Amino acid sequence: MKLKTRNNVKNTRHGKGYTSAEVALMLVASLADLREEDLHILTEDAGVKNINPSTLSLNRRKVENLLQALSDRVISVREFQEELRGELDRSNAKFDSIEV
Repeated sequence: MKLKTRNNVKNTRHGKGYTSAEVALMLVASLADLREEDLHILTEDAGVKNINPSTLSLNRRKVENLLQALSDRVISVREFQEELRGELDRSNAKFDSIEV
């Protein structure tokens, strides 16, 4: 398992990248349809940096599209799970124990 931490997270063209904890909070916030202010509270409590609103919006749209595809039976539950895992993998945030 490779987790991105404050010590090994890479810089992006927009600045410091997101750690695995930040990516996980953003994904959970998108799935739970939390408001941006609620995510801000979660990031403060967790001691991680705030999520950029545009990044959160993009992530939320991806999750909404996946949920709609699942609802319309365009994708299976397994495919939905794989897409979420892929989103985590894209950010090098791998959680062997995640259950969706």
